[in-house]
Amino acid sequence: MGCHVTVVTMNTHNAMQMEQQGNIEIVRLPCFDALGGRYPLPKHNALYRQMVKRLLETRIDYVVVNTRFYPLSLEGLRFAQRRNIEPVLIEHGSAHLSMGSAAINVAVEAVEHIMTALDKRFDPACYAVSKKASGWLAHFGIKSMGELPNAIDADAYIGQASQRDFRKELGIAPDELLIASVGRLVPEKGVLQLKRAAAQLAHENCDIHIAMAGAGPLEADLATNVTPNLHLIGKLDRQDLAALYQQADVYCLPSRSEGFATTLLESAACGTPAIVTNVGGTDELIPDKRFGTIIADMEPETIANALRIASSNRQALQAQGSATAERVRDICSWQQTAKRTLEACKRANTSIG
Repeated sequence: MGCHVTVVTMNTHNAMQMEQQGNIEIVRLPCFDALGGRYPLPKHNALYRQMVKRLLETRIDYVVVNTRFYPLSLEGLRFAQRRNIEPVLIEHGSAHLSMGSAAINVAVEAVEHIMTALDKRFDPACYAVSKKASGWLAHFGIKSMGELPNAIDADAYIGQASQRDFRKELGIAPDELLIASVGRLVPEKGVLQLKRAAAQLAHENCDIHIAMAGAGPLEADLATNVTPNLHLIGKLDRQDLAALYQQADVYCLPSRSEGFATTLLESAACGTPAIVTNVGGTDELIPDKRFGTIIADMEPETIANALRIASSNRQALQAQGSATAERVRDICSWQQTAKRTLEACKRANTSIG
């Protein structure tokens, strides 16, 4: 669309400090890791100050801040204020973060409310990636101005798939149901519940296999007492993930909270129907049973029952896959989201001289 975009993020993986990809510049600020890398904190050293100074001297027309509760979010809002720019803030969640410990969760919720209160002082124009995420903003006394949905270039995503044959690698026959589970191995993704569902199905000798791709703090828990139908395949790159989605019969996401899961868009792009909890973005991509299955909760028995039904209705799965592949191309293109985001930035700054 002819825009130059500067992406400012935290350098959590010791990558290049600055990188240019076409008209997109990536600036990675130095940081400390906290909570196992889930909550990076700015490292306000000489390099940090130098990089921010360079940004302040760069011509910037609009500022978009993603999420509310990270220190970088707050610094992005402060940066916009210093440049006399009305920022657009995009909400990506639909529930509080979960760390797997009740005591830690209480502290994290308190931090989220404090950070959001600080954000509100800058009076940003607030949007969200889904209708549920817009509703979640109301929990903090914020009115959403609409949705700037998560999106995908579906055909490009399919086109970069690798040649890996996961069924062959894992010893899964063509007539056995292959379930893909993709995401960070954290409590809110429901991976422990999915493991328990796999154990139930293994006990029943069902021809259902679950390939779980991802990394995270629950890896050790998942690797204990693993049943033969659960395959922990680690973190995959985009190419291998695309191959896994295309070979799977179903994608399963029993998550407690999502803004609009990118993995849901990826599986839909590959024509793989989803079994998913009713989290952000789900009912927009899956408005009824023609497009996938929305389950009532993330309990192991609920998940297992949905997988049993899927296994006995293979033709229905194929129809759902075709329908969701068409729908994701119709309503979730980056071209549409980019246009709406640019319009939101222009609206927010019409009164600024």
